[in-house]
Amino acid sequence: MTHFTAAQGFMGPFSHDGRASIAPNPPWHYAADFITIECWSEPSAVEALLPPGLSLHPDERGLMTVSFVDWQACTDTGGELLDPIRAQYRECIVLVSVQHEGKLMQYCPYIVVDQDTSLARGWALGYPKKIGSVWITRSMGVPSIASPRLEPGATFAGTVAVKDRRLAEGHVKLSGPADTSAVTFGSRPIVALRHFPSMFEGQHDQPAVYELVRLQAENVQASPVWKGDAALTIFDSPTEPLAALRPTRIGRGWRYSLAMTNRNNYLLRDLRSIAQPGSSEEK
Repeated sequence: MTHFTAAQGFMGPFSHDGRASIAPNPPWHYAADFITIECWSEPSAVEALLPPGLSLHPDERGLMTVSFVDWQACTDTGGELLDPIRAQYRECIVLVSVQHEGKLMQYCPYIVVDQDTSLARGWALGYPKKIGSVWITRSMGVPSIASPRLEPGATFAGTVAVKDRRLAEGHVKLSGPADTSAVTFGSRPIVALRHFPSMFEGQHDQPAVYELVRLQAENVQASPVWKGDAALTIFDSPTEPLAALRPTRIGRGWRYSLAMTNRNNYLLRDLRSIAQPGSSEEK
């Protein structure tokens, strides 16, 4: 936590007790329901979004997952759960298969969230979050046509929009328990790009922070995973890059829940030397 004079906080705005911060001090504890859809895009479209140090994995060129997620998060005290608007948010997460030094990982080139606290946490971790609108089908724990259960034939759907334009919609119709090949969130290491620009004159192309990091999850717990037939549609947008990743093929879909804690990142590579004028280092 940052301290100066009588003010403190993890991220601004700062206050005498730190509670004004847009994001609280880590660790951050999460629980979530996921709808994840597997698909393939043109490899060149995925490659165009990768930062230095990452390349397409030869076994999974163009493979990505799109997840619609209903999250609940809190700090160690759990106080956010008594004021649920501080704890709950929804998200659409795009992850693409990549390799770093020959190891299969996933990279997040695009992510939409509906709460500013999650936006700030994401920027600190390396997720390139944007504010939007995300909705997903919920299961309320009671049998009802309005509350699908985890059983064959049940359908779970998700939608995402940014600036009043729907970007994607998808659904998974469950058929039964999944096997261990399911590409669920966290089943592979996730790598992210922490980038904060410099605002000094003549240094806009020399970022203050430019790091390739691996996201560190602790205390991971996962429910059984259900598989099913999936559908995904990505719509055109005048500004959002998701349309460039429009699938050429749809694979499997999954519905599952997980819990985890984020406290730290692991630095894979400081990329600031690559951003220096005259640098000839390639991706």
